[in-house]
Formats: sequence, structure tokens, C-alpha cells
Amino acid sequence: MVIVRNIWIVFAKESIDNLRDRRSLILALVYPVIGALLLGMLVSFVGGMFRGQSYRALSLPVEGADQAPELINFLAAKGVNIRLAPVDPHQAVRDGTADAVLIIPDGHARDFAARRPAGLEMVVNATRLSTVIKVSRVVEILREYGREVGQARLRAHGIEPEIASPLNLHSINVGRSRNLAGFFLNMLPPFIIFTIFVGGVYLAIDTTSGERERGSLEPLLANPVARWEFMLGKALATFAFTLMAVLVQLLAFKIMFEVVAAGEFGIKISPDLTAFMGVALLCLPLIGFAVALQIIVATVSRSYKETQTYLGLLPLIPSLPGMILVFVPVKAQIWMMAIPTFGQILLIGRLMRQEPAAWLNIAVSVGTTSLITALLLYVAARLYNRDQMLFGA
Repeated sequence: MVIVRNIWIVFAKESIDNLRDRRSLILALVYPVIGALLLGMLVSFVGGMFRGQSYRALSLPVEGADQAPELINFLAAKGVNIRLAPVDPHQAVRDGTADAVLIIPDGHARDFAARRPAGLEMVVNATRLSTVIKVSRVVEILREYGREVGQARLRAHGIEPEIASPLNLHSINVGRSRNLAGFFLNMLPPFIIFTIFVGGVYLAIDTTSGERERGSLEPLLANPVARWEFMLGKALATFAFTLMAVLVQLLAFKIMFEVVAAGEFGIKISPDLTAFMGVALLCLPLIGFAVALQIIVATVSRSYKETQTYLGLLPLIPSLPGMILVFVPVKAQIWMMAIPTFGQILLIGRLMRQEPAAWLNIAVSVGTTSLITALLLYVAARLYNRDQMLFGA
């Protein structure tokens, strides 16, 4: 009971000191909300762009329109506004004065009349999202025209068009997240991991390196309390405020998703409350892992600035895999769950997409991270027992 009381006193002391520093506390809670706001703005922007392109009349510059009058009439019937192409289509698209230009080359009419494949060229700049959306609609219209012409030619020869289509393929999306929703949900883990490593880092720095430079650490450790108890009390305070930052961020994401799902943005994203609760529980051992690392770095660093430098770079390392997984999906395997942060990134992604997560994977991730956290805390306790830590060595 005495040990618990000592740890509680240190925890309360650090927590009260941190609550008095209103500016640092507010700034620590602002970042999680900013992350949710940025993602919400991105979802709204991209969703609005898709929705706008779906209803907006297409304007398409065409070069060589006289080569394919039937095609031009078909495009016009589909709501495409045909315009005269610029003198240099390639340069116009490159400069951004035109999203895309359809070029109907010389010889198209001859090949079309001879019922040979007639060429078309689409000049695009695929680095612009608006262009990709617009061109996808134009390409689909052109393919529809090609299908209709091909079917008409077959019928002219007394052949049913179905004979030329041996496969009747239907695409069934079994994913819970459709359209671009899955892509945006995959962006959540990096935000959450980054918050775990920065949410309470200022407290880890101040309670060790900060007190050491202020000269208050030595008289504090002179009290009749075991040094590992001091370390654990400080770690628990850091853990509590990091957890607070993570919960604020999850709440901000939940509110943002509700707003986006209820709006007319063309993208429906709305993970249920159970998914967020699962993510919060999954983050607990990882928060302990991050806090233990921060305490060790703050203990062995020589100065406050050196600690800030190291801990400022630390969040980038665990966040990078999450950024990569946004674009390169990886199939979760059991050995990946044993890697702190990487296993959590995979599991958080599955929970946010509301896909089933194997209990064995969760157990391995939680168990391994908790074990490594315990070892790191043991190392931190040993470092606290060294006299050199009072002088930053």
C-alpha cells in the first residue's frame, strides 16, 4: 500500500503541475482535433469534386471532329459540350488550360468506314484529380459508343451481339467501405499513431529533462521514495494525458465522420461506436510503449533541447508504415502483430473499415507490446537509479 501511495503522490503532483500549464495542455489537445478537421476537409473536397463532376456538363475540346461526325453526335447526345481544340493540345493540357483533349487522327473516317479499328487519342495530365475524374467519364462514354457500333455491325451480318460476349461479368463489391471511403479510413492509423507519440511527449520531457535543468529533480529524488516509484508515477501521468489526447482525437474523428456521412459529399464514411471503442482499447499498450520510450530518451539525454530533438523525430518512425499502407495494402500475418505500432496499424485499419479482426492477432499484438513495454519500463527504472541521470548522461 505504501508503494501505491507513493506512486499516486508522484502521479498527482505531475498531473496537477501539468494542469496548471494551460497553454501546453490546450496545444496538446488541439493537434488531435486538427488532424480530424484536415481529414474531414479532404473527404469533403474530394467527395464534392466527384459529386460535382457527376452532375456537371462535360466540356471536351476535340481536334479532327470532322473525321467522326457520328461520334461527335453521340457525345453531344450524352451531354458532352464539344469545343474546338487548342492549336497545341499537348501544351494546353500540360499548362492546365485544358483538362483533356480528344484527338481524332487523319484516317479515322477511312478506317471506320472500312470497319477496321479506328484510332482515337486522349491527351491528359493524370497528375490532376479533376482531370482523372473527367477523363474517366469521357472514356466510359467512348467505350459505350464502341460497344453500340460493334453490336450494330454484328447485327448487320446477322449475328447476335451476345455471341461475341462469351462472359457475362458482374462486379460485386464485398467491402464494407465503398468508393473512396476505404482509402480515407486507411489514413486514420497514421494520425492515431502520431498522436500516441506526441500527445504527452511534452510532459515526459518536462518531468525529467525539464526538472533536471530547473534543478528540482535532485531534491525531489532525495525524498524517502524509491526512484522506480518516481519514474512510474511520472510515466503514469504521461500515460494519462496521452490517453486523453487519443480519446479527444477519436471523438473528433467520430464527429467528423458523422458530419461527412450526413452530408452530400458523395462519400459515405461512418464507422460505428464499437469500432472506436475497440481502437481505444487497442491503443492502451501502445501508449505505454510510447511513454516508456519517451522516459528512457528523456533520462539519457544530456539537455532539454537534446531531448526535444530526439523525441521530435521519434513519432516519424512508427508513423511511416501507416503512410505506406495507405497506398500499398498488406495482408496481415501473425508475425506482423508482434511488431509494436505495425501490428496496431493493421488492426486499427481493419476496425475502422469494420472488417473482422482475428482474436489471435489482437492477443499477439496486445501481449507482445505489453511485454516490451514492461521491459522498457524496467530499463527506465534502472536508468533512474544511476546518479548520472541527475546530470544528463
